[in-house]
Amino acid sequence: MELRRVAPAIGLVALLAADAVLIAWAFRPAPADGYVPAAAATTSSARPTPSVKATGKFSPPAPVPVEQYITAVGPTIAWVARAGACTDPGGVWVTGDQGATWTRNLLPGRVLRLLADSSKEAQAVGGDENCSLKLWKSLNSGAKWGKAQDPAKAWSRQPDNAQSVHTAGDQVVKPCGLRDVIDLTVLDGSRAQVLCANGDVRSTTDGGQRWPKAYGVKRALALTVAEGGTGVIVKADPSCRGVVAVPIVSGEPAKEGQCVVAPAINGRISVSNAGNAWWLLVGSQVFTTDSPIGTWTSTEQAPEG
Repeated sequence: MELRRVAPAIGLVALLAADAVLIAWAFRPAPADGYVPAAAATTSSARPTPSVKATGKFSPPAPVPVEQYITAVGPTIAWVARAGACTDPGGVWVTGDQGATWTRNLLPGRVLRLLADSSKEAQAVGGDENCSLKLWKSLNSGAKWGKAQDPAKAWSRQPDNAQSVHTAGDQVVKPCGLRDVIDLTVLDGSRAQVLCANGDVRSTTDGGQRWPKAYGVKRALALTVAEGGTGVIVKADPSCRGVVAVPIVSGEPAKEGQCVVAPAINGRISVSNAGNAWWLLVGSQVFTTDSPIGTWTSTEQAPEG
């Protein structure tokens, strides 16, 4: 793998040590009952495509709204969700052993945000068969999902409009104006950031009323942030046959990042963190690290099928 590393920023370790667990469940609704079956679980066994330098013509991935994404729970637990369509929901994969195995089930709708508490429990926010925003809960890795609930207090991109975001205050806003929202990352009911199609990162601290620009990164593809101003923004670069994971320190992206070599697929590039566990999805490959500055290491297996 071709790597481009950045030197650790002064104070980064202290910042990471002080990070609190993301307040992703601050707006958790009461558990749903009446669970309905989704699909029988399967465990993937195919090995991922090796992370090696590609040959031949290469086209960097394009900034498009994220349609397959990863949600970190901890150093060994993560979920990968493929949003699908409102009338044709996608799938969800869960690992509890840092990617050695993955269990697959179906999603209850066009899910554009997934909040996980363990390898078993998660909430999914997205569109039902009519593309109306709903919230579902699973207690068994997505094998069954509860009845659709009111998503009034949940952040999510809108399932039927790539420019719109639903806030925890039950409002629909357009933080990027007439541009698509590529990615959404949330800290709590009042604080969130969006990545816009032109590379702008916009931030709100008042529940989505205002979205001033924080910074911009050309060809940015995905974003995650943590308490204390740390994070990772992923971008395309013609010199990297994959993606470049750029660390964010004190709210600002570093000048350079690590080239993570993997077959990149438009809309299937995502990054997530929980505490000091960082997960990156590039196409069908998953990578992990214990620090935003890398080094990113491929998991043993990939969420496939």
